[in-house]
Amino acid sequence: MELGQPTSTSLAALGTNLNLQVTGEVELGGITHDSRAVKDGDLYLAIPGLTQHGIDFLQQAIDNGAVAVASDKQGCEIAGNLGLPSILLNNPRIDMAAIAAQFYGHPEQKLKIIGVTGTNGKTTTTQMLRTLLTDAGHRVGVIGTLGAFVDGLEIPSKRTTPESTDLFKLLAQMVSAGADTVCMEISSHALELNRVSGIKFDVAIFTNWTQDHLDFHETMEHYFAAKQKLFTDSRCEVAVIGCDDEWGRKLISTTDAKQVVSVGVNGNWQISDVATELSGGTRFNLTTPAQNFAVNIPMYGEFNAKNAALCLAVCSIFGLDPIKVKNSLADLPQVPGRMQLVAKHNDFLTFVDYAHTPDAVEKVLTEILIAKPTKLITVIGCGGDRDPSKRAIMGQISAQLSDVVVITDDNPRSESPAHIRSEVFQGTLGQPAQVFEIGDRREAITFAISLASAGDVVAVLGKGHEVGQEVNGVVADFDDVAVIREVLADA
Repeated sequence: MELGQPTSTSLAALGTNLNLQVTGEVELGGITHDSRAVKDGDLYLAIPGLTQHGIDFLQQAIDNGAVAVASDKQGCEIAGNLGLPSILLNNPRIDMAAIAAQFYGHPEQKLKIIGVTGTNGKTTTTQMLRTLLTDAGHRVGVIGTLGAFVDGLEIPSKRTTPESTDLFKLLAQMVSAGADTVCMEISSHALELNRVSGIKFDVAIFTNWTQDHLDFHETMEHYFAAKQKLFTDSRCEVAVIGCDDEWGRKLISTTDAKQVVSVGVNGNWQISDVATELSGGTRFNLTTPAQNFAVNIPMYGEFNAKNAALCLAVCSIFGLDPIKVKNSLADLPQVPGRMQLVAKHNDFLTFVDYAHTPDAVEKVLTEILIAKPTKLITVIGCGGDRDPSKRAIMGQISAQLSDVVVITDDNPRSESPAHIRSEVFQGTLGQPAQVFEIGDRREAITFAISLASAGDVVAVLGKGHEVGQEVNGVVADFDDVAVIREVLADA
């Protein structure tokens, strides 16, 4: 039997327990919303999507072994015409999450669950928490952009925050593996689409808030409203909120969580005296309502100091003494693609970062400039099929703060790579940087490194930890870190 997988349950028991209308009866071996992933004996949850309805793929699900369907009225009528047992979903996405929780034995009730949301910093924060809580004796699962893990065990996962059928299965697998705590990245899409419906988080963390995903949310207000859904009394026990931007302060004023902890320069967990070294780490002072102490982390940047402070606040909520656990931060492993120092070569430094929003680009480059490099060389591009309004802004910020900007391809997806590059380039006009455009990302990185000399910094932004590049539906192997190391080895 697969890790965390129930033996079976009947369709009637599953639907009746949730007060959902059931037609027919059959034993179920599994559940999934993905017709391609259906196995013999599965319940296929056919729900409406953004562009297509899951019922359109019913035949594929049947061919793969589906024995029952859960869907809305339209889907259940189609299933009934084919003689398939069904569950009628009143609110498809919320009911799908409830079915998943029920089917997997409510694993969310057997775990302490920490949700981390915000535009930037989610991955770093969950990885910091993983280290701190593991060192304190917890067995910790992580779900996020880098994948899903329990200790050294990796569990396959596709999205930052998986769909509810996959998410509750992951949580059940983590319970089976002995986890007592899970740290999850919560995307705005996940909140808007009810992927985490049915979970009440022990702690919800808000890192920061800047422009992103407007292709989906359309406005910053709608984007923020999606994130606000996590910070209600019904969705979290404690809210830990970064308060150094206007959105964080707005969230503090609107949340009805029973306990609210603010973290930042002006928070009730107050950060001060931040000092950073490019090839070293960051030191800062943290003043809490109970104590004051210094913290050292082997990661660069004031934004990472804030991430660390958020994590220490969570540890305190979990009953741990921040002064005792902070020493674990000194041994943090480097988070892939997050201000990752790849190499020091001929006395210049090369970093890779996942920065793919205007704010993230500005923060990374501003932090680098604090160290006063002789020359800052930035390699940057923008993803296709994503918010196009941020492209010129990212180009402008890069050209304002860098000495040299090399515009290249990120993940063009279905868009014209040249068109995306031209939109980035428009933002660089009138700015002081010397600007080059090289579409091939390997060539762009090679060129940027060829310009570097002692005292310089090369920052390769946008893809971070990713190990593929998507062009017209084809994902080719591409890893910024590996490419940089290859280029430097050949230099």
